[in-house]
Amino acid sequence: MILRKWNYLTHQYEPYKVPDDWYVTAYENDMATKVHCACCGKQITHGQSYCSLEIHTQLGFGYDVCDECYTEERIRRFKNDKSK
Repeated sequence: MILRKWNYLTHQYEPYKVPDDWYVTAYENDMATKVHCACCGKQITHGQSYCSLEIHTQLGFGYDVCDECYTEERIRRFKNDKSK
């Protein structure tokens, strides 16, 4: 499956491939639904996930990511924030 990942250097989305057997999502009705982190593939529940700051749907919604990957995304975002 091909997703979109934000590149802080080019300020554009780039294709981001995840294995076809991963279940990645940006929305679920049931918080207990098992999903894969869109970044590392770790299996978590939707209720344990965070909205990715970098891996987005076509409408700009963040895919589910685990706590560890979300923390890494926050660090990258802070390092690339030009407004500070």
